[in-house]
Amino acid sequence: MKETQEYKVLARKYRPKTFSDLIGQDTIVQILTNAINSNRVAHAYLLTGVRGVGKTTTARLIAMSLNCQNKKTDICEPCGKCDTCNTITNDHNLDVIEMDAASKTGVDDVREIIDNVKYKPVNSTFKIFIIDEVHMLSKNAFNALLKTLEEPPNHVKFIFATTEVKKIPVTILSRCQRFDLHRIENKELTNFLDKICKLENVKIDQEAIALIVRAADGSVRDSLSLLDQAVANNQDNISSKLITEMLGIADRGKIFELLENILKGNATEAINIYHRLYKSGADVIMIFDELLNAVHFITQLKINPNLKDEILIPELERVQGSSLAANLSMASIGIVWQVLFKGYQELQSGFHIFQHGEMIILRLIFLYDGPGPRDLLKKIESNDESDSIENNNQVEKKISNEIRENKTINFKNEPVKLNTQKFSSSNVSTFRKFVDLFYENREGMLHSQLYNNVKLISFDEGKLVLNSSNIKDPNFNRTIAKLISKWTGRIWQIESSSSNLGKSLNEEDIINQQAEIEKMKNHPEIKKILETFPGIKIHSITDIGETADETSNEIKKEKEL
Repeated sequence: MKETQEYKVLARKYRPKTFSDLIGQDTIVQILTNAINSNRVAHAYLLTGVRGVGKTTTARLIAMSLNCQNKKTDICEPCGKCDTCNTITNDHNLDVIEMDAASKTGVDDVREIIDNVKYKPVNSTFKIFIIDEVHMLSKNAFNALLKTLEEPPNHVKFIFATTEVKKIPVTILSRCQRFDLHRIENKELTNFLDKICKLENVKIDQEAIALIVRAADGSVRDSLSLLDQAVANNQDNISSKLITEMLGIADRGKIFELLENILKGNATEAINIYHRLYKSGADVIMIFDELLNAVHFITQLKINPNLKDEILIPELERVQGSSLAANLSMASIGIVWQVLFKGYQELQSGFHIFQHGEMIILRLIFLYDGPGPRDLLKKIESNDESDSIENNNQVEKKISNEIRENKTINFKNEPVKLNTQKFSSSNVSTFRKFVDLFYENREGMLHSQLYNNVKLISFDEGKLVLNSSNIKDPNFNRTIAKLISKWTGRIWQIESSSSNLGKSLNEEDIINQQAEIEKMKNHPEIKKILETFPGIKIHSITDIGETADETSNEIKKEKEL
């Protein structure tokens, strides 16, 4: 009976056996090649990068190159055929010890390495310790390794691999030569998968490869695992539809169709497309993930129109993306991205995911597409105040009609006029006028707090930065923003700051009054009075016009008596 050969997954079958087989890591390969050829090999290396880019593979290649029995002097590539290369490849070489730090995290596991360091290699040139996911070691384990790592014997080399280099102590990093393995670019990964498919006699569409590359996100191992899964599903012909169903992602064409209907304001059709995507098996979160990718792609087309000729991008995406990019401004794309991203974050921890997705779509469709605050200000200044009430009624009627007809609100071609008869923007052109407005509207408590306890950091029409740390009310900024927006007919933003560079109006008035007093002391008549009556001081200066009404009232009362 013929024995069936054990199947080896593609990620293991096509694991690089030489440095030249590594894709997307040319700089690192060049540095390591020069170091090995010139015999300037460091005693410790640290390889970092995302999953599946070749960290462990690179570590094994270094070990094979240093210990290969048939390696030529001026060539760093291992032969791959000698006993040492075969045993390292099959992971049972006595002098190349691999340890998974995710399962062996303690100080006792590191002590085994330290105790083993003093023994020379059995049948190789170097004894090499490869520690995978080294960031998982405990603090005590790292400390135990420090001295040995700093001054190891000449026959010992350490190679560390990790996906989270930030978790490794600085004392360990300073003792290693660090190499950052990059994500594989889409073009290189596409060519690599195309080559593998030809070697495996697998028929696959270019759009299917593009979907696998996008899902792999720069990881060679992930891309090979997905290809393996696709071949298991259908070996005859792998289509983009098969990959879409396998990954549970939304059809890319339907995603662009959904986005197009959202931007047109067609609520009914957009919701119907969303329902069809959901019923076809697409995950709600994946739908919005794909929408974000589509908006990002449109942004790239907007910045670099030449991308529409990139053959590695599916033709459908290039055509529909270019059409949308031509009809959208960068500001509009930015707003759509912000709303989508906020909704995507809400979906991560929300309930009723399907319904939530519908509401995000409607939120985008009925998004206000009118002018910003500065545009409104310019239009206010250019319009007559007498027409404000009539125009407000027209705007309200337009909004109600367009919402009823499921259309996007758009005021681009129609000037908007607000009712500014009571308060115009010129009334609050300074912070003092801003504070006075609270006195005029009988908000005495807020006026007192703004005058005495709030320090102005910066002032701009529609935006203030205040230091209100002396006020205990946590909703103080929100309250004043709400009131000032109501009185002026425009939105004001009030931001907090801990800076002490500003001054309150009370402090400002005291400083100004002291300056006026010093100036008044030099007046000839006042100077003569101060010299005639030594010891007297100027306490304050008051404009006599401010007390005119009080004086006339007192005189009137005296006459009546």
